[in-house]
Parts: sequence; structure tokens; C-alpha cells
Amino acid sequence: MSGKFRNSRLTGQTAFSAVYAGARYATADLVYYYTRSSLPQGRVGVVVGKKAFAGAVVRNRIKRRLRELYRQFVAVFVGLDLVIVVKSGRREPEYGSLERQFETLAGKIR
Repeated sequence: MSGKFRNSRLTGQTAFSAVYAGARYATADLVYYYTRSSLPQGRVGVVVGKKAFAGAVVRNRIKRRLRELYRQFVAVFVGLDLVIVVKSGRREPEYGSLERQFETLAGKIR
């Protein structure tokens, strides 16, 4: 993540566990977990399992795409911690499909 979004990363097992205990929303390829944060900016964590996508290149590409979508919708997620989990047993999702799923989540959260 570039400069100003570096602080937008959710890190550490305790932070992820706290978000997993919050609300959950699922789309075709993704499962979103989110909860209110005490921080003014939102934070995001992305989970792409090795069993879902064996190649590191594919996993990293999916993570980059999801972080970029988060940057585009950052205004919606102010004050929220968000964990995005890519579902296993599917083909690599196209960018357009991920964008539509992100828009659906943004509409639900608003």
C-alpha cells in the first residue's frame, strides 16, 4: 500500500479476531467481516488462502485488486475495520466482478 494507506492495514491476530466477531456479509466470491473501530480512519485486512489459490502470484494479484478497491471506496469505510476473505473453490475473480461486489457492500454499509 502506498504512503497514506499504509496505516489503513489491519494487522495482528487480535485485530482480525475482533473483526471476525462483528457483522458478516457474503457475496459470490467474497465474505466481508466488519466492525466499528475506535480509530478515525478505516482499516482493511485481506485473506486469500493457499488452498483457495495455490499460486502466490494469483493470491497477491487478488490482494492488490482488493486493496485498490478499498482505496476507491475508502470514504464509505471511515471508522470501520474490514476483513475481506476470498472464498475457496472458485476461479480467480475478475476485477469487474470484484468491483460490483464492493459496490454492493458499500451500499449495504451506507
